[in-house]
Amino acid sequence: MRYQFAWALFLALALPVRADDLTIALSVKTEGFEPARIAAPAGARIRLEVSNETVTPIEFESFELNRERVVQPGQRATIYLSGLSAGRYEFFDDFNQVRRGVLTVE
Repeated sequence: MRYQFAWALFLALALPVRADDLTIALSVKTEGFEPARIAAPAGARIRLEVSNETVTPIEFESFELNRERVVQPGQRATIYLSGLSAGRYEFFDDFNQVRRGVLTVE
């Protein structure tokens, strides 16, 4: 029990939510990402909340963002991004590549 508390404390300290985080909610539905186009300012610390609203697992993937995360049905994953330069960053569901979206950083 003591080790579980220590592990939980480590995670809480390692991944703090900062007041200046830009939180963007992103849902994955059968039809695709909603919204499919999101935007953020350059250099911002982004907290991307990916919710899987389908009945199967999804894998949020982006080569440009160097991120991938499997999200089970009905679950949510938090993906942190920071220090992004202006540009266009594509993402998709690796398990169903028809589902695609884009993050525009300006």
